[in-house]
Amino acid sequence: MPHVIISGGSRGIGRAAVLLFADKGWSVTCLYNSTQPDVSDDICKIRCDVSDPASVSEAVRKAEERFGPVDCLISNAGISVKGLAQDFDANDYRRIMDTNFGGLFNLANAVIPGMVSRKCGVITAVSSMWGQTGASCEALYSASKGAVDAYVKSLAKELGPSGIRVNAVSPGVIETDMLRDFSSDDLEALKEDTPLGRLGSPVDVAKALFFLSSEASTFITGQIIGVNGGFLI
Repeated sequence: MPHVIISGGSRGIGRAAVLLFADKGWSVTCLYNSTQPDVSDDICKIRCDVSDPASVSEAVRKAEERFGPVDCLISNAGISVKGLAQDFDANDYRRIMDTNFGGLFNLANAVIPGMVSRKCGVITAVSSMWGQTGASCEALYSASKGAVDAYVKSLAKELGPSGIRVNAVSPGVIETDMLRDFSSDDLEALKEDTPLGRLGSPVDVAKALFFLSSEASTFITGQIIGVNGGFLI
């Protein structure tokens, strides 16, 4: 039974992924920070601050004690801060980068040695279409996701000879807590800007994550897969 670690697994896209992988028969470790995940006891739940390398190392150690080596990592934990670029300060920069990019960096560092020694493994990051095209009033968030995309491509080249695949999914407008500050008019406008005429669901992204982790995608690496309903083409 393959073992997947999913960060940010208590809500939104992460929770949908946790439930989908568990339903598919995988051993699932759900990493969370502040919100206790409401999932079954068959799922290993570990509190972890992905921006802290020591916290990540300890979480991976506990996960492997329960389920064995990590076959697949999904780096999903992320935060967003909205505002004018000129109003962000060094604390905003540090918090966004340490979580959104640093989380991937720390988690990957913790699992790569084992994957290299076994000559197999899958790493998938949850990025954002704003990392590809940039978003007004979300400059730091966009920059952090751009860093994720570049890191994914670099890791794919570096780790491919060891049999490790590295990809990212790049969600569009998804119905998660990140939309809680949007008005109904804003959400309608976003639907109209999406060729498929609706907002995405966490399950839409979770299905893409599962595909990239499965045997169905064994010749896919270094790719940023858009899950955006055609919003960004």
